[in-house]
Amino acid sequence: MGEKCVAKLLRLDVAQLTDVGRKREHNEDNMAYVIPKDLQVMTRKGALFIVADGMGGHAAGEVASEIAVDTVSNAYYQDESDDIPNSLLQAIRRANAAIHQRAAENMLRSGMGTTCVAAVLRGNQAYIANVGDSRAYFIRKSRIYQISQDHSWVAEQVRAGLLTEEQARTHAQRNVITRSLGTQPDVEIDIFREVLEEGDTLILCSDGLSGLVNDDDLLHTVDQFVPQESVYHLVERANENGGPDNITAIVARVQEVGLEAANVRQPVPVPIGGSELSNEDTARLFAPPVVGLNQPLRNGNLLAPASGSTFPYGSSSLISSESDTAPQPVLQTRRRQGRLFYPTLFMLLLLILVAGSGGGYYLLHINQSQTINQTLNNATALIGQASGETVHNPVQALHDLASAQQKLQDLKQHYSLSASVTTQLTNLQNQLVSATKSAIIQYNQSGLITLLPCTNSAPTNSLSASPATSLAVINANNTPLTYTLGQDGQIYQLIQSSANQYTLTSAFAPANTLILSIIGIKNQLFALSQQMTNGTVSNHTLYLLNPGPHGNLQIGKSTSFDAAHLASGQTPTLLTAWSDGTNTVLYVVITSSSTQNSATILAYTVDAKGLSAPIASPISVSERIVSLAAASNQLFFVEADGSMWNAAISTDHKISTVAQVLVNQPIATPLASDPQQFTVNNNVPTATATTTKGTMPLTFPFSQNASTLLSAAMVKGVDGVPHYHLFIGDPTNHRVLDLTQLPAPGGPVQAPTSTPANSSQSLTLTLVQQYVSHTYFTTIKGLAIDANVTLTILGQLANANEDLVVINGAQKSCAS
Repeated sequence: MGEKCVAKLLRLDVAQLTDVGRKREHNEDNMAYVIPKDLQVMTRKGALFIVADGMGGHAAGEVASEIAVDTVSNAYYQDESDDIPNSLLQAIRRANAAIHQRAAENMLRSGMGTTCVAAVLRGNQAYIANVGDSRAYFIRKSRIYQISQDHSWVAEQVRAGLLTEEQARTHAQRNVITRSLGTQPDVEIDIFREVLEEGDTLILCSDGLSGLVNDDDLLHTVDQFVPQESVYHLVERANENGGPDNITAIVARVQEVGLEAANVRQPVPVPIGGSELSNEDTARLFAPPVVGLNQPLRNGNLLAPASGSTFPYGSSSLISSESDTAPQPVLQTRRRQGRLFYPTLFMLLLLILVAGSGGGYYLLHINQSQTINQTLNNATALIGQASGETVHNPVQALHDLASAQQKLQDLKQHYSLSASVTTQLTNLQNQLVSATKSAIIQYNQSGLITLLPCTNSAPTNSLSASPATSLAVINANNTPLTYTLGQDGQIYQLIQSSANQYTLTSAFAPANTLILSIIGIKNQLFALSQQMTNGTVSNHTLYLLNPGPHGNLQIGKSTSFDAAHLASGQTPTLLTAWSDGTNTVLYVVITSSSTQNSATILAYTVDAKGLSAPIASPISVSERIVSLAAASNQLFFVEADGSMWNAAISTDHKISTVAQVLVNQPIATPLASDPQQFTVNNNVPTATATTTKGTMPLTFPFSQNASTLLSAAMVKGVDGVPHYHLFIGDPTNHRVLDLTQLPAPGGPVQAPTSTPANSSQSLTLTLVQQYVSHTYFTTIKGLAIDANVTLTILGQLANANEDLVVINGAQKSCAS
């Protein structure tokens, strides 16, 4: 998030970002910045920036850092004093007292505390205060300087010459801090002053950033990017380096320095019990202070900066000026004014008002012009940078383009633009659209994403009604036949009634029977059913169904489940099948509502006589199995938490162990934009970059209304060897994935072979293609592959008829 501020001549470009990191469950960092909208408040009190890094168990650190940020932000601006260092010190002391009091009220939060680094920028001055090891840096003319001093054990050892900086960075005690807010009733605070120059950059950060990103990387990143981009890259770099802690950064760049106004109020003590200043005493408030800020340290109240500071003009410790008083007013005898005094005074005030208004308008106009030009330049740089990143890093290119788009939108919304600026903005928007299309295309290509419809997919065909719940495809005499299971528990054949519409016909279900699941294999359809008697389930049956001359189904063979397999409330729920060209095997999942962590797989061999006696294999599961597919010598299933598992099948169709399925690299998440349809009115899509390398578990989001579906088929590869492909319907991401097993090192995928039943090794799959459609795949109800490797997908958009999408699986990409 970023913000720009114009206050007299002080102009700042500010951004902040916090991240939980890679290892922590909660973010105990807090941050804030306040840039007053009121120019008078900005002139008197300046802009405030604060970062706090909490510590303590039971979420105490998060509470402590939140109290610090809220208290300092409120107390500082509630303080009427114009004495910046004194106001900042008092605000931090109030935060310390508030945290200490909160800890005393709750034993679980005993000892909680937080670091705190805060800065106030006013005019041409910066005031920095810190407690703990959160840091303040300044960058000037491509050099970086640490302004604050770490209050940590290793920092003290470095200052004493007992440790080097490199040793401190990796020391086991590097996280031990020696000062913090809230752990003691009183706290010692360091405070420094710096003189600002145009182009200076202030960085406030927690040790989750400074401990992982060295000074050179900080300098390079902040110099290379504007604040809104640099905070993102800094956090990303800390995460790339391990991200063991919460990461927080505020970056404030000085676009134009201001002047310490001569009429800024200075502190004037009022005696206890004395009256407030009257209107006639107002002049005293604008008297210059007696003591300047760059004075020797007095009374040991404040610490000086580290000796040997490399900042070119040096860091000065500040002195509280509570004892300084303004000059007393000189009392004069009242004299009588002439008759023309008041008219003359009125005219003089009117002239001053007109001149002031004109001057203010002129300054505002100049500042707005500078802001507009800089915004256009920044957007131009981001678009150009993104164009160079598109081929090798489309994720970063899209982030840069999104930032450029936001800048242009803010410019159009908040400023009155001249005709020439409007033309320039329009040209930039056109460039942004072109660059975004290229970045989306490159992202899709690198992620193996095919957007539907395309040249290798048939037009979608809507169903005339929408009772379908699953899909099956078989081949009868080289003619593909498509069937669907309706919500009424009957099987329907899909007949194309017009160019773009299917009709459900030939309903099939034996009397008093509900079909639960169907699967097509070769030229036969198999159905899992339950029989109903007086409204209750009386039996479960497996049917082998043969298509008639017109596709109407007829019962070929059937078998009921043995009571032994359905003991203790067990129920058959899912059905799948696999054929190696000679033998066909059916697999049925048996589950029990009373035993959630186990299931039984029944394997039936299909031959000329019908269905053999089942072979039972009990397996352990973590969640309910929601989808099932068989492929060669492997059984795949998805559990209700979205995790995917494989079970090796032996030659006698037994299963003994399961293992989680892996992928060889992360699978890119589809973007919510079609590059061919992207216009200036669309938001630039962004994706999260992943730094995960190597294999990782294959998991999918799951909900009751959007379950993951599995299907499998043998596909002849470019090497001429057939091997299985696993197709996965992922409606949450509006896609169907095509994956296959990785080839052996140095060679092609081998023909399937039998695997011992005691093998528990995870399979590693690799992505072949993603088929993506935000139109058709909001819900995916069925996946089916025929002998010609034609993928048929039954999808449904919310509150609309189902769509049937047919994809030629031999082609792997759309024409762009």
